[in-house]
Amino acid sequence: MRPVNRNRNRNTRTYTDYRAARNDLSTSIGWYCSYCEMPVKNMIEIEHVIPVNRGGKEISWRNFLLSCKYCNTVKSNHNASRSGYLWPDTDNTFLAFHYQYGTAITYHSKLTSNAILKNMAISTIRLFGLDREPGTNPPPTPADTRWISRNDVWNIAYESLTDLKESPSSATLKRQIAKTAAATGHFSIWMEVFKYEPSMRQLFIENFTGTHQRSFDKQGHPQPRQQGQL
Repeated sequence: MRPVNRNRNRNTRTYTDYRAARNDLSTSIGWYCSYCEMPVKNMIEIEHVIPVNRGGKEISWRNFLLSCKYCNTVKSNHNASRSGYLWPDTDNTFLAFHYQYGTAITYHSKLTSNAILKNMAISTIRLFGLDREPGTNPPPTPADTRWISRNDVWNIAYESLTDLKESPSSATLKRQIAKTAAATGHFSIWMEVFKYEPSMRQLFIENFTGTHQRSFDKQGHPQPRQQGQL
């Protein structure tokens, strides 16, 4: 899950309708679901981190993230607060989850020794149904195409890696791959496929709008987020 950074200059902006914040928020963190990382250009939804009917502020920049229809529907109002979960606007959520082709998203093995963070990661996966794949319980609904989107991007990313290995010194190709990644979404998949290509990882961090860049070092390796739980 990509850690994001809202534009602090918009924190004090006043909205009379939370839906009016959509374009500002998308400009700040990109047209991606903040949770499953799927690109969403049509019908992206403002997601209240703390649900309004559980006490969350309806019109608050700090309570807004972007969500696809599926993540927003699965999450619904199941969390009464931020407590017990990991959030892409406050934590380095890239450290929390493991992405592997052909398998469901799981918590990262590095969290095994920390029961609190491990349970937070598991709770976050369940809150959004991020691990729903054919054969899992519960499975994705017929309308839930998140797993299809992920599989498509895995294939594109691996093909792009093959292209890079054939022309490893081509700066033009590297820029084009980074643009392809930004257009197809799923930041964590691209970072996993190119985990041994630090220059590409840095390009992904730069090209995905709103990525919290301080959550990564100059080699593209994740590092704890200041004041975050992770």
